[in-house]
Amino acid sequence: MSKKFGKRGSEVNPNNRFSKYAYERTHEEGLDLPPDEDAGRTEYVDVFPKTVVNKVTSPDVGMDFSLNPYQGCEHGCVYCYARNSHEYWGYSAGTDFERKVLVKKNAADLLRKKLDSPRWIPKAIALSGNTDCYQPIERKLQITRSLLEVFREYRHPVGMITKNALVLRDLDILKDLASDGLVKVNLSITTLDEDLRRHMEPRTATIKQRLNALEKLVEAGVPTGVMMA
Repeated sequence: MSKKFGKRGSEVNPNNRFSKYAYERTHEEGLDLPPDEDAGRTEYVDVFPKTVVNKVTSPDVGMDFSLNPYQGCEHGCVYCYARNSHEYWGYSAGTDFERKVLVKKNAADLLRKKLDSPRWIPKAIALSGNTDCYQPIERKLQITRSLLEVFREYRHPVGMITKNALVLRDLDILKDLASDGLVKVNLSITTLDEDLRRHMEPRTATIKQRLNALEKLVEAGVPTGVMMA
């Protein structure tokens, strides 16, 4: 499936450094080159991983395990450190990262399998750590919500990082988890300048929406922090 959108965070689509061959459009006016009709669309690609819980070994990241229901991110933040990870899937770190989003529809089943393992020692799992678990397509697919339902079922600790006010949709589950001290939400708020936000983070929730989400989460008793940089 695909969807039409406007502005992208990246204005270029560089070659994948791991690819042996590359396709380049050197003359936009060239009659021998087909138009890039998909440049404004976002494509969602179903993938079927065998596991979804990742051990985090980086010493400068404050989490032990992460889970990313999506790879690639429509938010298109120009500074995103996750862009380079898209190359390992055969795409570019530029506009491919924003318009070719890999979707793990079996994520909840894989999480349940992980938590059922007798070798699993419960430790907080962070959603997402790499790309936003509440990016726009989550409104339709609800993969993140299905993961939260598993965490609630198992009474398992979970952390969340997002810059999308869609997190409020799942306030019912978050409140339940918070009642046992099993959840913490971190909202990324990089600026209070809305014009700057539109340039740096073109498809994220507005600053006003994020501040409202922060207020609603705190009022509901959900431990919530702010990530600033």
